[in-house]
Amino acid sequence: MGGSYKKKQRAEKAKVKLKGAKLPKGLNVTKTEFKIRKITIKEQLKDLKYVDGQRQINIKETLNRLKHHGSNFRLESLRKLREAIVNNSLDILGCLNEIIQGVVSMCLDAERDIRRESFKTLSILLESLKEVSIEPFFHIISSYLRCAMTHIQPYIQEDSLLMLDVLLDHVPSLVAKHSHKIFQNFLEMISRVRADGGKAGRMLTVNIGKKQTNVKWRSKVLLRLQQMLSNLVSQRKEEKDSRGAFTISGGKQKNPLIFNANVPQYYGVKRSSQNDLPCDLSNIFQRTIGENAMPGNLLIHEECNQLKSYVDHLMPLLLESWLEVRPQHTSGEGTERSINSDAAQALKIVSEIIADLWFLIDIHEEQTNNHALSLWFQDQYKEIFALNFVQTGFPYELMDGDKEVNGPENSVNKKRSRKSNLSPLTSYCYNQNICVSYIMCRFFAGNLQIQAENFSRILKYLKGVIDSMDPKREHDYLSILLKALKSLLFMNGLQMLQTHHEGTLLLLKSSVKSFLSHKFGDSISSSTLLLLLCEIIQDSCLYKAYNCQELREFLEFLPHLLLKSSISESTLLSMVQLGKQQNEVFLSTLRQLFSDVVRNLERIKVNGALDVVEGKKHIINLFYWLNPQSVREEDLREITSNLNECITDERLNDYCHYVLTLNFNRSSLTFGDHIDTTPLPPPIHRTPLAGFCRIKRMAPTLVLKLPTSSPIDTSNQEAYPSLLPSPNQRPLHGLSVHPKVNGDRF
Repeated sequence: MGGSYKKKQRAEKAKVKLKGAKLPKGLNVTKTEFKIRKITIKEQLKDLKYVDGQRQINIKETLNRLKHHGSNFRLESLRKLREAIVNNSLDILGCLNEIIQGVVSMCLDAERDIRRESFKTLSILLESLKEVSIEPFFHIISSYLRCAMTHIQPYIQEDSLLMLDVLLDHVPSLVAKHSHKIFQNFLEMISRVRADGGKAGRMLTVNIGKKQTNVKWRSKVLLRLQQMLSNLVSQRKEEKDSRGAFTISGGKQKNPLIFNANVPQYYGVKRSSQNDLPCDLSNIFQRTIGENAMPGNLLIHEECNQLKSYVDHLMPLLLESWLEVRPQHTSGEGTERSINSDAAQALKIVSEIIADLWFLIDIHEEQTNNHALSLWFQDQYKEIFALNFVQTGFPYELMDGDKEVNGPENSVNKKRSRKSNLSPLTSYCYNQNICVSYIMCRFFAGNLQIQAENFSRILKYLKGVIDSMDPKREHDYLSILLKALKSLLFMNGLQMLQTHHEGTLLLLKSSVKSFLSHKFGDSISSSTLLLLLCEIIQDSCLYKAYNCQELREFLEFLPHLLLKSSISESTLLSMVQLGKQQNEVFLSTLRQLFSDVVRNLERIKVNGALDVVEGKKHIINLFYWLNPQSVREEDLREITSNLNECITDERLNDYCHYVLTLNFNRSSLTFGDHIDTTPLPPPIHRTPLAGFCRIKRMAPTLVLKLPTSSPIDTSNQEAYPSLLPSPNQRPLHGLSVHPKVNGDRF
C-alpha cells in the first residue's frame, strides 16, 4: 500500500509545471463598454386580449394533454386550465361538456397530486358558473364520484370524500337531488352485505394494512354522510317553505283587498313565489300511503320507501359503530361516562345522523299528514337506542388524558380539526349529550313514563347546561338544545309534568331566566326560544299547569321589545295572539308603555315583513286588544292628537287613527247596547275583517242586539263559529266566565 502511494507521488512531481505570464497592470480590468442597437416597434398591439401579458391557452390542446401518459403534462394542463378559468380567457359555456369530462376524470388518476389538483380546478369551475349551467352535466360528475367512492384503490376512495366536499360547498341542491344515488356508495365504503343467509342486512368491514384505524376511517365516511343528510334536510325545508307559503291574490300593494260585508267576497289563493300561477289542489285529498296509494301519490310513496330504506340500512351500522367504541361496563365509579376522543367523535356523528333521519321523517309526514313512518321508527329502535346510548353512561365526557389534547383552548387541535373536517371536541361533550337527549324525546314521544329514570337524568342535565351557559361565548349546540326544550316543555309538557313535575318546572324556569339574562346570545336562538315560550303561554292547559312567576316576568318583558330599534315579524304575531287571548299580564305592561310604543313606531324596523307598512301594522293591531276602559280617554285623545308628530307616514297615521277610533267607539259600550256591524269607512290600507274584530273579542255572556238589516244571520250560530262564541266555549286568558258589570269595564 505504501509503495504504490509513493510511486504516484513521484509521478506527480515529475510532471511539467506550466507557468503563465501575468498581464500588465492596465490590462487586467474588465471592460464595461457594450455595443448595443436600438429595437424600433412600428405600431403597438391593437388586440386587447394580448395586452395583459397573460399566456394564451389552446383549449383543445390543453384538454388533450389531460390524457397524456406523463404525469407532469397532466398536472401542468390542470393548472393552465384553472388559470384560464380564473382570468375568464376561455369561452367556458361553449365547451363545458369537454371541460367537465376532462377535469372530473382526473379524480380516478393514480397520482395523488393530480387528484388534488383536479379538485381545486373543479372548485374554481363550479364557482365561476351558475347552478343552472351545471345541472345538465351533473350526472357526469356524480358518476365519477361514485366510481371513486367504490374504487379498488383505498387512496382514491379516501380522496373521493374531498371531491364530495367540493360539491357540497358549491352545488348543495344538486347533491341533494342525487343523494339517493350517492347514499349506497357510502355503505359500500364501510360495510358489506352479510355472507350468511340467516341474517339480512350489512356488517361493518375491517380494513387491515391502512395507516389510519378503522374507527377514524368510518368517522370520516360517516361525517360526509351526515353532511349530505343535513344538506338534504335544509333543501327539503326550503322546498317546503316555497311550496307551502300562500298569499291572498293581489300581491303586496297592487290590489289590496277591502272587506265589505254587503258584497260577496272572493279570495283567489295563489302561491307567494309564483303569483301568476294558481295553486295545484288536484291531490289535496289523496293522503293514502301504502299498496293502495293513488297514482297522484306515487312520488310520495317512493319517498316514503326511500326514507325507510335509509333507516333500515343505516341504523344497524350506526349502532354497531357506537358499540365498538363506547365505554365498557366496569366496577369503577364514573368510568362508564368517560370516553376517548375517537369515541366522542363517533358519538357526535352517529347522533347527528339519527337526528337528521328524524328531521327528514318530520318533513315527509308534515306534507302527507300521515305518521305511520315515525311510529314504525319508534317501534323498531326506541328500546335499542335507550339501552345503548342512555342507560350505559349518560351524560358522557372526555377522559382526563384527552381533555388536555382535545380541549377547546388547544389551537393545535382546532387547526387539525379544520384540516380533517372534524369539529373540535369539548371536554363535556355538550353536542353529543344534547343530541342524544333530543333523540330520546323523539323515540319516546307520548310514552315518556316508560323511561322515567332516564328522562329524570336528561332533565337534570339540560338544566345544568342552561345554567352554566356563558353569554360572552358562542355555543354551537343551541339549535339542537332548543329542539330538545320544545320537545320536553311544549310537545310533551303535560306528560312530563305528570311524571317529573319538579324537574320539568325547574327546566322551564332556567330557560326563562336564561332568556331574560341574554344567555342565548345571537338573535336567531333568542327568537326561537321566545317563540317557544309564547307557544307554551298560548296553550291554556300548559300555561295553567306551569303557573310560575318566571312566565309572568317573561310576559312583562315582551312589550319592552316594541321599544327597540328592530323586532321580528314572528315575534309580533305571537304578541298579537297573546292580545287576542286577552292575557292580562301582557296587556297591562303594554298599557303602561302605550305612549312610548306609539312614539317608537316611526323608528322601529320589522324584520321579515312584506314591506315597512305591513310590518308596523302588526304593532298597531296590538292597540286594538287593549281594554278601552283601562286606558284613560284623555290619554287616548292626547295620543291621537299627537299622531301627526310621532308618525310622518300618512298610511300608518291613517291606520293608527282608525284603530284608536275603534277603541273610542268600544269604550262607551254596555250590556244590551246596539252594535252596528256595518264597517266604518276605513282608509284604503285597512286590514280585512277589521270590522268583525269587535264582535270576536266580546265575552261569552255579552248580549248583542243586531239590527234586522245586519248581513249576519244570528239565528244560526253554527254558520259563524268564530264570530259568535258558544256558551260552552272555554274562556280565554284574562277573561272570566261571568264578567263583572260596573260602570267602568265589562
